[in-house]
Amino acid sequence: MHLALRSLLAVLVLSLGCGDDDGSTSDTTTDAPDRDSGSAPGVDGGTPDPRPVPVTTVGELGLRPFDVNQQDLVGPHQHAAMYGKTPEIVVEASGDGFDVLLQDHADGAGDAWLLRFERDGDDYVIVRALEAPILDRIMGLARDEAGNLYVASGVDEAEDVTVDYPAENEYRSGVVRVVKVDPEGRIAFDTDLDLAREAAGDDPEQLIKPMVASTARMAVGGGRVALVHGINTPPDGGGVRHQKAITTHLDASTGDVVRLSSMWVSHSFDQRVFHDGSGFMEMHLGDAYPRTIVTGRIGEESSGSYALFHIKGSTGANNTHTRLGDFAPIEGDADFGYLALFATERAEGTDPMGSHERIAGIRDLAIVRYRRDFESTDRDSDALLDSAMPDSMTVSSGGETSTNTLRWLTDHQEESAATHAERPKLIALGDDTYLVLYERWSLAGDGYDFDGSWAMHIDHRGDAHHGPERVSDSHLPRGDDAFGLESGGAWLTGDQDDGELTLHLVSPDLDYRAIVLE
Repeated sequence: MHLALRSLLAVLVLSLGCGDDDGSTSDTTTDAPDRDSGSAPGVDGGTPDPRPVPVTTVGELGLRPFDVNQQDLVGPHQHAAMYGKTPEIVVEASGDGFDVLLQDHADGAGDAWLLRFERDGDDYVIVRALEAPILDRIMGLARDEAGNLYVASGVDEAEDVTVDYPAENEYRSGVVRVVKVDPEGRIAFDTDLDLAREAAGDDPEQLIKPMVASTARMAVGGGRVALVHGINTPPDGGGVRHQKAITTHLDASTGDVVRLSSMWVSHSFDQRVFHDGSGFMEMHLGDAYPRTIVTGRIGEESSGSYALFHIKGSTGANNTHTRLGDFAPIEGDADFGYLALFATERAEGTDPMGSHERIAGIRDLAIVRYRRDFESTDRDSDALLDSAMPDSMTVSSGGETSTNTLRWLTDHQEESAATHAERPKLIALGDDTYLVLYERWSLAGDGYDFDGSWAMHIDHRGDAHHGPERVSDSHLPRGDDAFGLESGGAWLTGDQDDGELTLHLVSPDLDYRAIVLE
């Protein structure tokens, strides 16, 4: 494990003080929890820098990371699989290493670490550790070209929100927090986001129950930071809070809020975001208004939302029969600039398959390609999509008949009558090739058994260079993205018993190896 090298590394541990179904809420009135409300703009540039403490191994931190192989065994027939998962181990790869924002479950909620690993031969060693400045739960991590890190976190208020709390226009302290940490571990800004949003706009949407029935993603680019996540709405006339997505943009230098929203996606159960050089590209798994996989570019002016895939079934049904993967740029095609991956059922109807009410068909991987200039197309048509994709699927979506154009990457109907793709991941490898990772689950008795993590190496048209092949017995994290490393793809898992991390690596020709980060 190259301990001699580790002992020479200057590693800092920084300690900072921290100030159902679709997530609908219709509880009876209770007293508000003991949390401050305030009216300050919400941006603090004076958070004190903590003292350094040297460590040389992950084990010295005494952390207890989330263990996907013990704590998230959700299969295709289970209720939780319909929604995004809160992040647990978020990775930003850069150069010969990667930064990790890691929820630590050793002492309960509210603890997290920022770790930097760099390559040392065939190993990766920890070169910096910071006790992450967070609220209860991590939400996102982004890294800019200068090496600054942006950390988002949110409160765990699942038991606190009622029909009466928070009240309308009751903006609160300590709901969502965005902190910028410079490469030396100093705090550049600390934004209390609900208060900062209040100061920036005219009665903006409140941040209520962040990540409810969904997840969160963060990106940086063009001098801005974007954070997108699920929230609860104010109660409707019947006293029910519904779920939707919200996006906030911050100035990457000051932490000031510069944008309060992007596209409207009600029942947004999963979200993705990246910066494409012109603006922030978003993708959502939308269950209601719209009931589609939806995308858009959010720059100085919003582009609005564009449908990539119409989801079968009724508006607001919660069950989308679909899992969001990811999307990535296509560099070398003059017409089509983006590729999107997801998993969905081939069957066009919604009648349950067998005894499992949430499954109405075999779930396979699929891709769509859409135009580089998609904003010039009619939002009410499918003109943005590549009509040369070889497959189609006609569905009743929200009461309207729609025909999807796509390409299937797997065909589990040919292999088994009850095999499903879950947890799809997409990693751009360069030269318009991509690594696709996913789990397979197969019917076993009254439930489904995990049948390993699988991989494919494809080009931007969906042609397979290698695979699909089974590459690992480890689960893929449901709430965290895979990432590019060593010219291939990777994901990171935790071991709650031994306090270790495992780096899983898959090469373009689908060779697999695992490295234990002790």
